[in-house]
Amino acid sequence: MTNIDLSFDSHFQTRPALRWWPWVGCQYASSPVRTLVLGESIYEWAKTPREQEVFRARYAKPDALRVTHFNHALKFKRNSRYVRNIERAVLSTAKPTNEHKLAFWSSVVYHNLVLAPLPSLKHRPSQRQFRAGWQEVLDLLGPLAVKQILVYGVGSVDALKEVAAERQLPCRIDKVPQNINRCYPRAGSLTTPAGEVKLLFVLHPSRPFSWKPWSAVILERLSLSVAV
Repeated sequence: MTNIDLSFDSHFQTRPALRWWPWVGCQYASSPVRTLVLGESIYEWAKTPREQEVFRARYAKPDALRVTHFNHALKFKRNSRYVRNIERAVLSTAKPTNEHKLAFWSSVVYHNLVLAPLPSLKHRPSQRQFRAGWQEVLDLLGPLAVKQILVYGVGSVDALKEVAAERQLPCRIDKVPQNINRCYPRAGSLTTPAGEVKLLFVLHPSRPFSWKPWSAVILERLSLSVAV
């Protein structure tokens, strides 16, 4: 894999519950505002016994999410809807160039909230899985010096509020009064010992996703600049 920063791996190694390590873009450390893009789940795509063996071997390794992210996001000819939709929204164009896509993914951290494969696309993460995921995310914010988080999906809002309350961290998340694709964004902030972190929850981009209105919300609520 290329365009990845491995300098944070020594910290990731100290966290046994962090089953898969985040993708850290090679320009993340020098980004003006450090951004975490937080996906949701990985689904088991294996059907045959051989595929199941390959799947289990891959996702037993800490770099599994990185390999998946590289294959979907940085192989630009691959039409993975959730990746291409979020690129359009962040970069505010229907047809981002490969150079702009690379610059974006090189400047952020990408991570998944749920750290175990779901059996199929029909399954949804439980609130317990969301809470466990947020526990790990909150422990990454300081070492990664995260200043803002773009979250795929709105289903984990309550889980974050619960985890923040347990840790006595002020957390405010409000519904944005703007119905887009039958989904209301959620926006707010989390106060941590290292400072305030902006939060924005959007419709999961694997769903029917109108990139223009979502782009307006993202660019209004978060500070995202992509330099090529």
